[in-house]
Amino acid sequence: MLSIINQTLDILHANPEWHRRYAGYLADIWANCDKIKKGFVKPQGLSIYTTVGDRKSKNYYLRFKGQNVGKIKVTKDKVILQSLVEESKSHDIKNCPLKYKEETEWLSPQASAFRKFFKTRSVTTRTKSPEHEVENALLREFKKRNGADKALINIQPVLLHDNYFQMPTPLKASTHIPTYAKHNGGGIDMLARIRTNDGHIRLCVIEIKDENIPTESQKIAMSQAITYATFIAQLLKEEPKWMEFFMGHRSEIGRTPSSLDKFDIEVVTIMPEGNTETFENQVLEVPGTKYKLHCHGLYYNKKEFEETHCFDFSGTFLKEIRP
Repeated sequence: MLSIINQTLDILHANPEWHRRYAGYLADIWANCDKIKKGFVKPQGLSIYTTVGDRKSKNYYLRFKGQNVGKIKVTKDKVILQSLVEESKSHDIKNCPLKYKEETEWLSPQASAFRKFFKTRSVTTRTKSPEHEVENALLREFKKRNGADKALINIQPVLLHDNYFQMPTPLKASTHIPTYAKHNGGGIDMLARIRTNDGHIRLCVIEIKDENIPTESQKIAMSQAITYATFIAQLLKEEPKWMEFFMGHRSEIGRTPSSLDKFDIEVVTIMPEGNTETFENQVLEVPGTKYKLHCHGLYYNKKEFEETHCFDFSGTFLKEIRP
């Protein structure tokens, strides 16, 4: 895994254009904190996402079990809903009241019918991507307040303007060999904050899989997660102000929690239980930085999730997070 870290650092050093670009992303995020005030209420049965690419506009995306089904565009005097449901054999979302790319005002009868349609969809409805379904279920689970009905406490996803998002990177790691991709890099499945056993707060980079098979083993998934975590370490070295955003602040105030483990990053794979090759319970240093990557696995019972849409976790990550 050290070779993955070194390859990633070499690529980032050889392509410094990302420094100014990501500094601009953060400045725009701070400058548009009013995007938190959406102008509409989250529909029941759907999740709201946004993107760093939409950081300067009030564009939001509605997802059903992780699948994009609608886009909302908010202007000064209008809220417009656009359907993104395209008829396909790859999913079972059929007979949506709004046709693909059709637009209507948010308070129109057509939009009301769209919301009702997804409010009444069964949780067993098949969507395009089982992996996106698991990812969405984890985001919703981890966003819950600590309590008896939360499968894993002391973890919260990092949000963008109070919405789910994927942190972009300038790297492609899905082939398990890091390459530079400029604006077309992969997104981190989930960034989160955790509270460790000793009460400290840590940033957490999470890679999510819906399978645990030899060609997509935990070790292979971890190599992807380490690539992205190395980028985050280098990003924080170049621009430490990103940590303030990762800690959940909605505007720049020049402060991070006193309990923050500033130079420790948890790197976690979440996938079904299995017997594939692993790389976990290891700590790696990122050369040229003060950062250490704490690598762990978290597993869920796939059959139970498919039947109940609930998680029962196991794995070395449970020893890191405060119970």
